[in-house]
Amino acid sequence: MKRKARKSREDECVLCRRAHSDPDDYGQMYREDGLCAHEFCLYPAKGLFQRGTDGEGFYRFLPGDIRRVVKRAARKSCCVCRRKRATVVCQQKRCACKFHFPCGSERGCISQFFGEYRSFCWEHRPEQRVETHQDGDTTCIICMEPVEDRTSYSTMVCPVCKHAWFHRGCIQGQALRAGFSNFRCPQCKDGDRFLTELLRLGIRIPIRRLAWEQEEEEETFEELYETYSRCDASQCLYRGGREQAEEEGPWQLLLCSSCAASGTHRRCSAMGHTTGLWECDGCAGRSTASSTQSELVCPGTSQAALASSQGSPDAGGSSSVLSRRDRRAGHSRFLHRPLNPYSRP
Repeated sequence: MKRKARKSREDECVLCRRAHSDPDDYGQMYREDGLCAHEFCLYPAKGLFQRGTDGEGFYRFLPGDIRRVVKRAARKSCCVCRRKRATVVCQQKRCACKFHFPCGSERGCISQFFGEYRSFCWEHRPEQRVETHQDGDTTCIICMEPVEDRTSYSTMVCPVCKHAWFHRGCIQGQALRAGFSNFRCPQCKDGDRFLTELLRLGIRIPIRRLAWEQEEEEETFEELYETYSRCDASQCLYRGGREQAEEEGPWQLLLCSSCAASGTHRRCSAMGHTTGLWECDGCAGRSTASSTQSELVCPGTSQAALASSQGSPDAGGSSSVLSRRDRRAGHSRFLHRPLNPYSRP
């Protein structure tokens, strides 16, 4: 029982003391060096700043800074659940309310995910002041379920057309999937005033493309996450087969030094242990290939393939190899995009 309790505590967010991991409600879960934290708990935490560089820490929040904030909040009680480690503070002057991010969301508090990342309790939160009225029973334009007869924490209206009503949870889900550049009113399609108003009301709108577009791109580049691991010699001599290799020795797999999209075991291409570079047939045929490299062709290569690799106008492999390398370059740019989803570029 003690081991189970200890394991459950290790899975808890150090800021809110919850182990839930629904990304729509809590964001991504950060786990490193025994530290566990929800993404959405980090941004509004008082005294916690993004001091790291892109790729450092968790969205630039450093582990040491997170631990210091948790230590400072060790005796601060949440005004909702009464448990300790309340790191979110109402920004209204003379208000002493402190709360955990998920507790505040459930109670009607607001945390703004832009600018200074300010938070407000249920008494001081910003509210919509839009002069509008409903004609009869009004439903949410997203889920088609009834909404309240006036604006509130859970019921909102587009400030532009004043006809599109929606639940907070429904429009929040749409914002997370649409991203900053594509988020707009489902009815009038306004983007500027609509986005600004909902940011003020605590809707989280990440800086990213449409979720389904991002999924398609990740699928496109999925094959590039893996290092090429096959021997392409005309006759593979390794008993384990073309898909197997050893870390050292004659059965070490060398990748083409130009395209990295073709490979060979050392012995399968008659290379000694001192040879450090190898080029495939397609790359060795280019004008930039050295004579030494062009001689390192796979045993049993046909004369036609050899002529092709030596620069024949009918060479057929160069374009496919070049496209793979270009795609790798594109993949590299894809991996180095800004990593902070809630800061303006």
